[in-house]
Amino acid sequence: NERRAMAAGEASFGARAFALLAALPVLWVLLSSINASPDGGEGIGNAVVDVRGNTCRLGDHQRCTLRDSLNFAMNADFENTTELTLEQDLDAMLLSACRALGVEDPELNCAPGSGARLVDSKGSRVMFIEDLIFEKSVPPIYVVPRWLHFVWPTVEIGHVVEPTNVVSADPENPIKLKTLSHLPRVFQIKNFMSSKEAAQLIEQNRDKIQRSTVGATATYDKTRTSSNTWDISTTLAKRFKKRAFDLLAMDHDVRLEDGLQVLNYKPGQYYKPHVDWLNPETEDMVGNLVPTVNNGTNRFATVFFYLNSVEAGGHTVFPRSVSHGSFDGNKVMRDGPKNPPPGYISDRDAAWACNTSSSALRSEPIAGDAVLFYNQLPDSVLDHESLHGGCPVIEGEKWAVNLWIWNRPRAGSFRAKTNKAKGAQKKNGQISFNLFNQAGRAADIHWVHPESGDLQKISTIEAEDKLGMNSYNTHTFVATDKGTKSPRWWTHVVSPKDEGIQIVVKYGDK
Repeated sequence: NERRAMAAGEASFGARAFALLAALPVLWVLLSSINASPDGGEGIGNAVVDVRGNTCRLGDHQRCTLRDSLNFAMNADFENTTELTLEQDLDAMLLSACRALGVEDPELNCAPGSGARLVDSKGSRVMFIEDLIFEKSVPPIYVVPRWLHFVWPTVEIGHVVEPTNVVSADPENPIKLKTLSHLPRVFQIKNFMSSKEAAQLIEQNRDKIQRSTVGATATYDKTRTSSNTWDISTTLAKRFKKRAFDLLAMDHDVRLEDGLQVLNYKPGQYYKPHVDWLNPETEDMVGNLVPTVNNGTNRFATVFFYLNSVEAGGHTVFPRSVSHGSFDGNKVMRDGPKNPPPGYISDRDAAWACNTSSSALRSEPIAGDAVLFYNQLPDSVLDHESLHGGCPVIEGEKWAVNLWIWNRPRAGSFRAKTNKAKGAQKKNGQISFNLFNQAGRAADIHWVHPESGDLQKISTIEAEDKLGMNSYNTHTFVATDKGTKSPRWWTHVVSPKDEGIQIVVKYGDK
């Protein structure tokens, strides 16, 4: 039986060998056709060799069609493209594109290592020349010189793109970016967060919210009636900030971010239209607030995401937009006063913009979605058209979050300018200022009795929260850990120069 089995196996092997020999001519023809590579690459077996000596499998259709030229455009300028022959080196390609597109001083502003970069139409940075040669990067390719950040091109109203540079919380529902307006540059973002993430962010901040403030001095104002708090360092906050930077095709840099501002609007509450960028004419900071001058910095973009769907009202409105699809040609805003200040809108026009009978651009608050708008134009000029506001909630409540991202790191804190002489006080001697807790822990703020030295607790400030204060010259305040009176790890003596500024509370700052 063993000999019979061996004989049968040998016969079977012989039959298979004969069949293989008979098929060799056909196999040779197939291998020859695979060896014939497309133009621009040298065939080796079933692969193509690129300019760096790497191989590209012909079965990978997304990387194996070779290009010899490609369309390039200046940052966000999708209408004016230039076809260029591809170089064999990415640095050379970037420099060639900058020269062709008229970038000022390209040898400086597009030099290797300067921060200049190429970004494709889906928001992915071009990292290797092979990304251009093979069909990986999606044209046109945008040139971003060293002093700028990538700005999403609007293309046309209703244009939808699935960014490849950001990962959705739900892989089955990818993030999609839809153009709502050309000027201001506004996009709807679908599927920015999951329902689980949204619910968790609400719950971890529900008990922390308090009346919202406005401006660099963080004062209460009738133009903003919502409540808010700040979520700076929780795991969820860090995740959202990273996702927002990815969406903007920016490297995540904590120096360019503000904390997540968690917002709550009850029925009837609203935020009158305003601009998010800080006015260089009225607000000071170390450095300057003009992005185009001397390394100035200001708020570059706002990502505003909705944590719940509102039953009625609560839209984000853009009164100055006249390029959106539903605009009927009638101005939402009247001409107003001559030379109005940035962010100006009359109460009447603000109310009309939120009226559904007007054709103003309004972004609907839908749970998990977000709206992205730029506070600066692609060339870093502050955009006066970025006026926006929160319409009154009519039914239900609104939970939302906004994140401001700056174009450059800030050199220091800012404060409101004043026409008063330095050191001036209010008529009653009262001095108003804000405390901003950057100690990384909750702090109890105490007033120190000038005679007995006893502590009288004023309030508790959670980490990264603010507290408005009204006090008098020479009054002393100290900070301790929450629920304690010692040790005193921060002390501040009030003086007239504190009027209208923000004072940082830091651990160990005595």
